[in-house]
Amino acid sequence: MTEIAQATRPPAANVESVEQFVGMISEATAPLTGGDYFRTLVARLARSLGVEAALVTECLDYPENHVRTLALWHGSDFSENITFDLVGTPCQDVIHGGEFCFYPEGMGRHFPEWASEEGGIESFIGIPVFAPSDGRTVGHIAVYDQRRMDSDRIVESMFRIIAARVGAEIERMQAEKALRDSEARARQHLSQLAHVSRLGALGEMASALAHEINQPLTTLTTYGQTCLHLLDRPDPDLGELRTALEKSLEGATRAKEVVKRLRAYVSRGDIKTRLIPIQRLLDDCLVLLQTETRHHQVELVLDLQEDLPPIRVDTVLIQQVLLNLVRNGVDAINHSEGSQRRIDLSVCADADGRVVFEIGDSGTGIAEEVLPRLFEPFSSSRQDGLGIGLSLCRSILEAHGGQLWLADTSASGTRFRFSVAADGAHSAQDSGREEIRDTAVG
Repeated sequence: MTEIAQATRPPAANVESVEQFVGMISEATAPLTGGDYFRTLVARLARSLGVEAALVTECLDYPENHVRTLALWHGSDFSENITFDLVGTPCQDVIHGGEFCFYPEGMGRHFPEWASEEGGIESFIGIPVFAPSDGRTVGHIAVYDQRRMDSDRIVESMFRIIAARVGAEIERMQAEKALRDSEARARQHLSQLAHVSRLGALGEMASALAHEINQPLTTLTTYGQTCLHLLDRPDPDLGELRTALEKSLEGATRAKEVVKRLRAYVSRGDIKTRLIPIQRLLDDCLVLLQTETRHHQVELVLDLQEDLPPIRVDTVLIQQVLLNLVRNGVDAINHSEGSQRRIDLSVCADADGRVVFEIGDSGTGIAEEVLPRLFEPFSSSRQDGLGIGLSLCRSILEAHGGQLWLADTSASGTRFRFSVAADGAHSAQDSGREEIRDTAVG
């Protein structure tokens, strides 16, 4: 900032003309905007006019009686910006009156409390600042001093010229802030929409959890009952008892993991992916799949293409999709009167680099009136169904960049397909992401 010599004479006596004074201010502030502009302006005003203080303010919640300084010069340097109440100050006359105010002397009589608090102020000049676009009052400029100021119409003229530039700058800053606030609100709104969409896709979390953890709880109950039967024997087989207890704990652990993952998915939309071979993915949940089908006297037939590439997925969530679709198939078979009770599970790689899973059942197909709302939450053809499963499955797959669709439905059965991207990356470029090697037993 260019230094200006301290003035010793009253306002307007330091300059030969309005043009000279305004030109000096404009030259110093022309390349500046925002806070730099306001700080340079008040410093120039105070030093050139030889006054104790100078300030530029912005109105807060106008016409309320509060303003905030955008720049404040006091004594011989800048002071920290403040928010203050206009009541009892000459600034109130400037802003609420909307007119240029010049008190060459007598501030102690007009505003005794304020003048005393400011160290014995004698004189004051203030002018309101208007927005160029609509003429609303957006702030004011003021200078004041402990000495008397001489009256001269040149003072009002030069302040009006400066106020016009200040009004344009304040309006520009307000427009910028409004744009930033609007963008922030838009981002927040989009985030809220995404969250609501996620919740709508998953349905009510409590109901979904009850639906999804039913199978592992059934496993837990079954093996718990087995343990009791073994203990009722005169000479229980400890090996069988240990196996039953281990299976029971596996069911409890799986139920806990399902709850944890689904809750995390709803609250944050996060998924924890890892690279896993298809055979390992299926082997990990095959016991649950077979338990479900065997309990209902349904045959489960697997058909896996050879040399399938691995996939990078959240294992628990994808296994949950498989369990849900198989369970739906079992339910469809139980509600049919056909003699064939069979579910086919096949996996293959397509030409687009995706792994496609297909689950087909021998049930009676899906009712025509249900088809338009098939993947919507709480849409079900069964009286005891929650209608959450397919919506949940689709949301999980979309979070993986995959798809779920109805391949076919008729009186002889239904086939669903879902796909996820294949990932053949076994190299070090996948470092940092969890990888499971194929250690499955055939």
